Amino acid sequence: MAYLEKIISTLNRWLSWIASGILVTMMLFTVVNMIMRKVWVPFAGTTEVIGWLAALVVAFALGYTQRQRGHTCVEIMVSRFRPRVQAIIDSIMFFAGMVLFGMATWQIIKLATHYWEMGSVSESLHIIFFPFIYAVAIGCALLCLALLVDFLKSLTEAVKR
Repeated sequence: MAYLEKIISTLNRWLSWIASGILVTMMLFTVVNMIMRKVWVPFAGTTEVIGWLAALVVAFALGYTQRQRGHTCVEIMVSRFRPRVQAIIDSIMFFAGMVLFGMATWQIIKLATHYWEMGSVSESLHIIFFPFIYAVAIGCALLCLALLVDFLKSLTEAVKR
């Protein structure tokens, strides 16, 4: 399991670096667009591009945030239970999250495939956008894998105690 955890952590770390680069790109694109608006003519389709990039930033950061335990967690009730009960509750929650994001990944892939088959393009720039949707699915899939590792770890902890 340590090998699986290392692979998933590495993949999620790479995606988080990509998300960081995309975030910087969004910032630069926005600043340059604001300057162009004052000096000359702003870029067309800025809203579309920023929207696609924002979706990538969020999707690519999901798995890394899970590995770092950065998601919001309310432990007021659970922290009062015995460690074994806490581990069982964690296992249930990780499994539920894994199922939820597994279904989300599946539906996102279906949506991207639908847009691909239709030949859909964006409204103002007329760019194919299904690759962005597939990239969001990759981010959700890596979150599922991170949740799988956490599920297996908490299940092992529950059995040990």
